[in-house]
Amino acid sequence: MEQDDNRPVPDEGRVYVLRVWHDTREDEASWHATVREGSHGARRSFASVDACIEHLYGELLRRPPR
Repeated sequence: MEQDDNRPVPDEGRVYVLRVWHDTREDEASWHATVREGSHGARRSFASVDACIEHLYGELLRRPPR
């Protein structure tokens, strides 16, 4: 895997699949997010982008790189 500037990405990093979308129901707009580690990890759903970011930050602090 390479970064945009063609430098190699270190092997000790982690890959997350992040999906963010805007939902409007009954005149109430909100953002939602799901995140999954890698392509086979468990998917977690969040009612706000802030909650998703807090989760990711906690994961990065709790688990050292592999």
